[in-house]
Amino acid sequence: MKKMLFSVLLLLFLCGCSSNHFDQKTWFNEPEKRNSMVHSLLKQFELIGMTETEIIDLLGEPAQKVDEPSRQYVYYLGRAGLGVDDRLLRLHFNKEGGIESHEVTND
Repeated sequence: MKKMLFSVLLLLFLCGCSSNHFDQKTWFNEPEKRNSMVHSLLKQFELIGMTETEIIDLLGEPAQKVDEPSRQYVYYLGRAGLGVDDRLLRLHFNKEGGIESHEVTND
């Protein structure tokens, strides 16, 4: 009986965690939920080497495109910490137009 109760509780816990899974529709329509999905996104997709077109197809238009000091796409993930800063996903492009690195920052 205890094993069954433990199994049910474990299953409920794991089901509750699935809401953090990257979902493209949620990413597009609910930007405030992006922060909870970003780690799943980075695990699920190999962003390094993806082109600008592939990134836009996956994530939509970025909130900001930066050209200096290097080409970057910046995606808003939501509020960080106590709500003072924005949490951002920064995608850095190489000269050939592919992603060379990415980082999550609080600005």
